[in-house]
Amino acid sequence: MESRTLKVGNGNLWKGLRPIPGKLYLTETVLHHVPNFSAFHRTERTVELVDIENVEIGTTMAYGFIPLPNEVRVTLKDGEVLKYIVNGRKKWKKMIDEAAGLNGNGTAR
Repeated sequence: MESRTLKVGNGNLWKGLRPIPGKLYLTETVLHHVPNFSAFHRTERTVELVDIENVEIGTTMAYGFIPLPNEVRVTLKDGEVLKYIVNGRKKWKKMIDEAAGLNGNGTAR
């Protein structure tokens, strides 16, 4: 059974000190990052929504000192934190919260 896609957009996944450019897909069951063909790291990352503990918005620093309001931090139940750089971070957060069954402040209901 396939799940319906709820949102798609450009999204970089932070890996170490560098972003991995690609597309971010939110479906009814997963959050899925697909790297661009030209990305150095070509490994796709899929997170089951039931494994998400918390979602927060954050800020990245361009050139180390220019704050950009474009980060969504997803904390998994095992403690791993994934950072996605997206346009419209508040909308992404709201949609992930709703799809994962989290309350408005990004934590489990």
